[in-house]
Amino acid sequence: MKKKILIAVIVTLMLIALSQLDAEGLLYGVAQIPVWVATLLFALQIATQFLINWQWYEIAKAVGIRVSFWAMFYVNCKGAVVDSITPGVKIGGEVTRAVQLKREGACTTEQAAAIVAVQKLFSMGALFLVMGFAVGWWVFIPFLIIFLCVFFVPHRIKNYVRWNFLITLCEQVENIRGNKRLFVPLFLLSLCIWLLYPAKMYILVLQFATDVSFFNAAAITFAAYMVAMLPIFPGGLGGFEATMTGLLAATGVAVASAAVITVLFRFVTFWFVMLFGAGYIALYKKVLPTLRDL
Repeated sequence: MKKKILIAVIVTLMLIALSQLDAEGLLYGVAQIPVWVATLLFALQIATQFLINWQWYEIAKAVGIRVSFWAMFYVNCKGAVVDSITPGVKIGGEVTRAVQLKREGACTTEQAAAIVAVQKLFSMGALFLVMGFAVGWWVFIPFLIIFLCVFFVPHRIKNYVRWNFLITLCEQVENIRGNKRLFVPLFLLSLCIWLLYPAKMYILVLQFATDVSFFNAAAITFAAYMVAMLPIFPGGLGGFEATMTGLLAATGVAVASAAVITVLFRFVTFWFVMLFGAGYIALYKKVLPTLRDL
């Protein structure tokens, strides 16, 4: 029953999105994209998903959770699908990842939740750093300071907390922070993952307007993601598209081209991820059970 409801929600969201499009204009715009560019965009998105999974896998391994790379990929695909159908800041996806990680990694609830929290710290810390360069430090310095403090003060508060989750989180953060061979690569990996998003955006923009800089493409991308974080529509549907289209038009890109860029970017980074994740979940459950042990 849950799977049927999930499929119904996904189909409904896709129909709502498609109903808002100018089909003729979209098809014409898509036709302007060279095949090699489209192939590159999908390849970069698949690489993004594998890099994200690699980070999760390394964090789990560092804290002593035995879970295979492909089982972790299953966990992340489930989380990505739930992220796509829940509003705003992706709380549903993180809860799903924790639950599935507990099952696949045979760990405690506190350990699974701590892994999710540590990965989110790396991801959000890198995001705020990149957004500081792209949008403006005055907006993100307070948030960046908070996340840096979480990384560097757990040893000072560990003896004063009583909640098992916080104790486990402090221990895992302290463990990873003390391992510079792991801490630095994980943070750099987060930076790389986030920079791949404006890179995909820039590649798309260049097909329609050559006078938009990478810096502007990055600012537009992250501004749209900021709006998408608001808990209004599933996956930020609507707010993301309106923000990106409006900002592209403000930089001088024709409105029709801005709409096409937004739709194509959203398809590669959102709808494709959802479909790719759903496909992997089906394969993992029915066709590739041996991946659990690899």
